[in-house]
Amino acid sequence: MAKYHRGQGKAKGSEAARLAARRTEGPSRRFERNARPSPRLPEGPSAEDLLKALAGEEAGATASQLAGAMQADARSVSISLKRLVEQGQVLEVRPGRYRASGSGGEHAAIVVETDGELFAKTNDGVQVPLHAKYRLGSRTGDVVQVLVASDGQALVTRVLRRGGRSVVGTVMFAPGGPRLIPDNRREGQMPVLTTYPKFHQEYNAGDRVVGTMEVDAQGQAGVHIERILSDETPEVADFRHVCLVHDLPGEFPPEVDRAAAGIGNSFPLQGAREDIRHKMVFTIDPATAKDFDDALSLEPRPEGGWLLGVHIADVSHFVRQFSPIDSEAAQRGTSVYLINRVIPMLPEKLSNGLCSLVPGEDRYCLTAWLELDRNCKLVGTRLAETLIHSKHRFSYEEALAVLEGRDEAGKWPADIRETLMRVSSVAQRLRSERVRAGALNLFSQEHRFHLDVEGEPIEVEREGSDISHQLIEECMLLANRGVAAWLKGKGYDCVYRVHAEPNQEKLGAFATALENLGLDSKRVSAGRYGLQGCLRDLESQPTSTRLVLNFLCLRAFSKAIYQVENIGHHALAFDDYCHFTSPIRRYPDLLVHRLVKHALGLGGYKQVEIRRDYLDAMARQSTWLEQRSENAERDLFARKAARYLSRRIGEEVAGVITGASGGGAFVQMLETGIDGFLPMRAFSDDRYDYDEERLALVGRNSGRVLGPGFELTVRIDAVDIERGDIVLGFPAVVAPAANPGNPVERERRQFQERKWKKRRDR
Repeated sequence: MAKYHRGQGKAKGSEAARLAARRTEGPSRRFERNARPSPRLPEGPSAEDLLKALAGEEAGATASQLAGAMQADARSVSISLKRLVEQGQVLEVRPGRYRASGSGGEHAAIVVETDGELFAKTNDGVQVPLHAKYRLGSRTGDVVQVLVASDGQALVTRVLRRGGRSVVGTVMFAPGGPRLIPDNRREGQMPVLTTYPKFHQEYNAGDRVVGTMEVDAQGQAGVHIERILSDETPEVADFRHVCLVHDLPGEFPPEVDRAAAGIGNSFPLQGAREDIRHKMVFTIDPATAKDFDDALSLEPRPEGGWLLGVHIADVSHFVRQFSPIDSEAAQRGTSVYLINRVIPMLPEKLSNGLCSLVPGEDRYCLTAWLELDRNCKLVGTRLAETLIHSKHRFSYEEALAVLEGRDEAGKWPADIRETLMRVSSVAQRLRSERVRAGALNLFSQEHRFHLDVEGEPIEVEREGSDISHQLIEECMLLANRGVAAWLKGKGYDCVYRVHAEPNQEKLGAFATALENLGLDSKRVSAGRYGLQGCLRDLESQPTSTRLVLNFLCLRAFSKAIYQVENIGHHALAFDDYCHFTSPIRRYPDLLVHRLVKHALGLGGYKQVEIRRDYLDAMARQSTWLEQRSENAERDLFARKAARYLSRRIGEEVAGVITGASGGGAFVQMLETGIDGFLPMRAFSDDRYDYDEERLALVGRNSGRVLGPGFELTVRIDAVDIERGDIVLGFPAVVAPAANPGNPVERERRQFQERKWKKRRDR
């Protein structure tokens, strides 16, 4: 149940007494008195019909796509699909996209135990032995997705429902018994199996509760309620809430801590490792960073051009395959960055210690030596284990000051200043080459919160991409591209980072948004260079318009993922691309490091996993874990945004419409970058209908079009901190709609209507 904050007020004495009386009633009575009849959903298609429809969709489909094809209610289809996923009959290949179990080689399954061994039981009843090293921590009763390898073993790629894990949500008292409504809305309702003794005396409507999930043999989940989530400081409450909702990992297991503690602190020069401690190596990182996983060097080539050294922390030296640290890192998949906290992939001794390329200390690296000709084109790649000694550490702010000539005189030695300036020049040449090859540089603005000691957001800061960030970005992109091409040239499979071509239907929506704002849309369908030209034209538009239109363009693309089938990276315009440069915080980078060392024939790496199907399974699980991390980070930002705006209820702010639906408009507030919802009931100047073709709300009488890019002033009306929802309204005096009696305005509106009618007829 949502708890919306709508400003401050004092309750009268009688009101306070009434509230106190209600608190003693018990939740069941209160729910009965306040119960509203739930709207009946149209009856959706049967599970059998849905499974048949999905079987005909080789690439999978969304709930709305299936509903359209089956002429069924989209919400009912969505609910049925989630239920089938929970039962292990349907795959959710990525958020909101479903596929029949078994398609693409992946199966939904339930983990069962037979004679002391674990098996993956698929929806057709087949039991496949579960590989002991590729279980992602799954246990008996868990609902998982598996890939069946060529050796007949099941490799877990995703855990859909983990029995025994904690969940958080609110309780709904229904005729069939109480049910938990999880805060993670994708999990669906669960029956409450048991509660603790004093639950009915202590629970108040809307309280968050914590329970333990139990999954039965059919994959159905229920929950045992253990406690009410107590009132804590925002710092603790928000962090704990996000961890519970997204099943994020906690402290490292004792065996992992013991393994990390046993690693020595010395860095002797051994084997084929090259000693480059004499070279001018430096790092650039955020001012607050502790895990420095990349460093740079640059020197001229005798024949002209440059030799760029990208030195990456040699995590694979310390984290060997199937060791306790490696198994835990594989289950985590990535470090999770939660504003002012980090849930690391590796223990602190490694992430902030032995693997961090701190200045003035010897460190092991895996180095990509990248040869660039006079035009800064990549002409050669060599990979080697190295021993470095970083000479200097810049923050991004310090590097930018040097590059812009604003640094304090004498603060930095002349040689490092000169090297930094040269690397920046090379990086801008690399960036120009990418653009010439058709790369799409989408415009976006990131915002971050500054928190007080109790976790309350006190300030929002806008982050940009300046030449210091571009310096690092371009060097890392080049290294990732060079390593992927090097492995491909050696004949090895790789865990690629791929990005597919855009969806033409969604590109059409982007073109529509351009037309709505009177901008040229003809080049949108003219390939990557046409789209690149459209994005370049938007640079002259106001920031808000440019931001929204770039966002709509981004929505035409699926997210980049990890896989072994190399289809290239469309947005970067790279034929070969992988992640190599961040093994401290991303598991796929660690996999690539091991593949490189195997290809180099280094001792200790001849037995690392190189089988294609096994790499494919690890790529899929890495994609899922990355999505989990991003969802957690997004949810925490939404909670902090609601907290920040809860103190500004009633204020009027400038915003821009980013989208619309039948219920209202989605608005981004320009000052903070926070998104809110403007419901239909807020519009008083006219009655509005949602025009799906124009992605806009259209006034019935005025013809006023409120679509993406339309700027307006809104009032912050209410926030729900637990849900991270923000409700907006209009100021008391709303700017009048376009005058329908004006002949010029009437003619313009009639022309627009004729144009849209022609498009619909086509």
